[in-house]
Amino acid sequence: MASQEGGRIGRRLRSRGGARRNRPDGTASYRTLARLREAAELARTDKAAAVKAYDDIAADKSAGQVIDELAALRAGFLLVDSAPYSEIRARLEPLTGADKTFRHSARELLALSAWKSGDMTAARQWTEMIITDPQSPEGTRSRAEVLAELIAASGKG
Repeated sequence: MASQEGGRIGRRLRSRGGARRNRPDGTASYRTLARLREAAELARTDKAAAVKAYDDIAADKSAGQVIDELAALRAGFLLVDSAPYSEIRARLEPLTGADKTFRHSARELLALSAWKSGDMTAARQWTEMIITDPQSPEGTRSRAEVLAELIAASGKG
């Protein structure tokens, strides 16, 4: 039911010109959600512009810590295949603390980025952090275990 309602809302927004047209109106929360939606749409065609949009949302600080961290995580997700590990680490390591909402996803992206860059020591550290955290979601833990096996099989970790 909620899915159908969401679909109707999305169709209405598109028929009126999308979230961008509606952004100046409404509550601050709605405007923030519209900005997140715009960034997600940009990610389909222009990753650099989407990263900038997410960075702008994260830097704004008016939407609250959770939204700021979500925007930072989404930017990191878009960059994980192209940016060096050092950049991904600078962006996402602040999100890995035990009190952070998206810590599991941030740790997973950091492990993947380190592995892709050939930094097996860092990749192993991140995968171990995920595997040993009893609060890690099962899917995240399973992917970290696979990555840990790849690291061990490489003989470099």
